[in-house]
Amino acid sequence: MMTQRLWLGLAVVYTCTAVVQLYLLASTGAVWAGTLTAVGFVAALLCVLAAWKAPKQERDDTREIDSHRP
Repeated sequence: MMTQRLWLGLAVVYTCTAVVQLYLLASTGAVWAGTLTAVGFVAALLCVLAAWKAPKQERDDTREIDSHRP
């Protein structure tokens, strides 16, 4: 659960950064801002996917530990 929250928090940070870069792209027309916007949104998407996979991975780890108990 903790890992999932960390990934989602990081996704929020990347999304906010991408929105700021999008504003800079719209107001100045700077190409670098458009590139950073795309990178930020991709990073946020990857963080959301990691958060989605994190709970399953933690459950599998717990199940493996429980299976070794007598």
